[in-house]
Amino acid sequence: MGSHQVLEFTLGQEQYCIDIEYVTEVVSRSKKDVTSIPDSPPHVEGAIDLRGETTRVIDPSARLLQDGHEGNGISQDRMIVFDTKMTTGGRSGWAVTDVRRILTIDPDSVEAVDEEMVNGLVARENGHIVWIDPETISAET
Repeated sequence: MGSHQVLEFTLGQEQYCIDIEYVTEVVSRSKKDVTSIPDSPPHVEGAIDLRGETTRVIDPSARLLQDGHEGNGISQDRMIVFDTKMTTGGRSGWAVTDVRRILTIDPDSVEAVDEEMVNGLVARENGHIVWIDPETISAET
């Protein structure tokens, strides 16, 4: 396994990353533009029109935070938009607090974990970053 480039982002105070190959763009977002989708799972905020394309808005904090707590109170001012060729379920974007930078990860710095949504923990000087799998977070179930 060679090195990976990942996009580091935050949800509240927590740091996460995803493979950069999934990402097409990062945009500012406004909650007022979100239209609710009937019968959608709790982690789907709704949909927006992003440059003429309907884009589902996913709240990854609703899936990632423990004990069923949703991201209420977490400022989510940015949106990571995913490549439709890399993800299932059509065009989608994650509402996140901030996008930090692109990192190159050495496979030796990744600690394996036994969680469905997590690829591993990336060792950093001041702790670690949770490397997550966008397919499992965005899934409808």
